[in-house]
Amino acid sequence: MAVTLLAVFLAGALCAITVIAVALIGPHTIGLTGAEQEQNSTSQEESGGASDPTPEEDGEGAEGTETPPEHPDPPGEDDSDHSSSQDVPPSAYDGASTTMGQFRVDCEVAYTDTSITDGMGSHASPSAGQEYHIYRLHVTNQGDTHQMFDVYGSTALSTDGQQFLHDEHAEETVAWDYFWEDIAPGETVTTYVVFTAPKGVQFSEVRLGGTALLSPR
Repeated sequence: MAVTLLAVFLAGALCAITVIAVALIGPHTIGLTGAEQEQNSTSQEESGGASDPTPEEDGEGAEGTETPPEHPDPPGEDDSDHSSSQDVPPSAYDGASTTMGQFRVDCEVAYTDTSITDGMGSHASPSAGQEYHIYRLHVTNQGDTHQMFDVYGSTALSTDGQQFLHDEHAEETVAWDYFWEDIAPGETVTTYVVFTAPKGVQFSEVRLGGTALLSPR
């Protein structure tokens, strides 16, 4: 009987000691070996689980896509204005030609002057600060009928976009004798078209009669 009581007492004491030891040690964290970690990662991928992208990955967008610059500069664009650098002296019209109706018109020479004369006493001068643009023309009637050649309505366009009408008074001073006579078929006569403009103005084009384009060479 005494032996039985002693055995029961010892068993109870052992149980009490075990409970106290577990309470003192606390819960035990089980670490995964390298192989177990790899197996666990594979299981997560197979189950469709994926970690959230980092902020850098999220802002990067689709693979291989580059974000274009906000304001790309068009290739070859040049903002400089070249019109102001144009240089068209009157001599640029020397040898230029055009067709006006049945007439072929050749500009023998072009120049500027502050006075104009027919060499026989008639002369004219422009206002202060102005000068004449004088175009000496050879006009050939290529048709088969007599025809009058008239520069009425001729205009000149300056390199800065101003338009000038021919100066009839100056033209009559130097070429009055050709304004009232017809030109015979095959005949060539010499006449003029004259413009008055401020000194330094240059012309990018002349239109005889307002239509026949005479361009600098």
